[in-house]
Amino acid sequence: MIRKRVLSPEERIPDIPETIFLFRSCTGSMEYPGTENSIKEICKILGVQVVMDPDQTCCSGYLLTCSAYKPEFSLAVTARNLSLAESRKLDVYAFCNGCYGYICELSHIMLHNPDYKKMIDGVIDQLGYKYEGKTRIFHMQELYYRLKDKIVENVKRPLDGLRVGVHYGCHYLARQYGILDEGGYPTFIEEIIEAIGGTPIFYKERQACCGGAVGRGFTHKENVVHAHLYKKFMSAKKENIECIVTVCPGCNTSLDREQPAIMERSGEAINIPIIDIGQMIALTLDVDVQKLGFEANSVSLDSVLNKLGIH
Repeated sequence: MIRKRVLSPEERIPDIPETIFLFRSCTGSMEYPGTENSIKEICKILGVQVVMDPDQTCCSGYLLTCSAYKPEFSLAVTARNLSLAESRKLDVYAFCNGCYGYICELSHIMLHNPDYKKMIDGVIDQLGYKYEGKTRIFHMQELYYRLKDKIVENVKRPLDGLRVGVHYGCHYLARQYGILDEGGYPTFIEEIIEAIGGTPIFYKERQACCGGAVGRGFTHKENVVHAHLYKKFMSAKKENIECIVTVCPGCNTSLDREQPAIMERSGEAINIPIIDIGQMIALTLDVDVQKLGFEANSVSLDSVLNKLGIH
C-alpha cells in the first residue's frame, strides 16, 4: 500500500484531543526545562489536558544510535513507555525530534514483525506492562499547527515583526510518510511564526543539520561541528535574523550551547538567541516569562524580550 507522505493538519490530527500523554525528553527536561513547561502552559490556555507519568524513561535512542547496546533493549523500553499512554487510552505527543523519530521507528518494527513483538511482550509482561500498539504517536509541533487558529485567537503579545529563522531538525522531516510538509522545503513553522506576528526569514543554510545532539556528544569532532555551525550562523546573520526557532531540544542544545565556543574560535560576534517553538508561542500567549526557563540558555534572550516589551 502506498502511503501519503504529506498530510494536511486535519488529516494528521482529525480530532483535536481533549487530553494528551506528553512524552518527556531527557534533553529537554535537563538542558532546557522551559521547553517542557511551555507545553503545559500552552495546553492549559488552549483547553488541552496534559498527562505525564513518572514511570516513563528516556526513549533510549541516543545510546542505540551509538551501538551501546542491542536494539532489543530499545524495543522493550519503547513498548513499556508506550504502554503507559495506551493504558490510559491516550495518544503520545513528543516534543523532541529524536524521541519522536525513535519511538515511531521502534514501534513500527514491533508492529510489523510478529517475532519481535512476541519477544518484547515476554519481556515487559514480566514487569507488569502490556503494549498492543493502539496508541498513536505525534510531534507537538503538529498539534501547534493543527491549533494555529486557536493560538492566534489567544495571542496577547504578538511578535511585533521579529525576524525569525526556523531550524526544523532532521528526524521529523526525514520520515517517509505521514508528515505535515515536504522535507526539502517545509514552511509550516514559518506559517505559525507569521500567524503570531513574526516575520519568518528564509536563510541559505536553513535546512542544514544542527551538527550536534548524538553526533556531537559521541562521534563528531568539535572542529567539524563548529565549522558546520559557523556556516549556518553566518547565513542567518547575513539575513539579519534576530533569533532562531527550533522544534527539538537536541537541536536547541547544539545551536545554543556551542555558540559561545564558536564565537571564541572564530572571533565573530554571533549572539543569535535560540528558542523552542513552544516557548515562542507561550511568549505570545502572555505566559509568565519566569515559567519559560530562558535562564538556561547560553545565549541571552534579552534582545528578543526587550523587543517584545518584556523586562
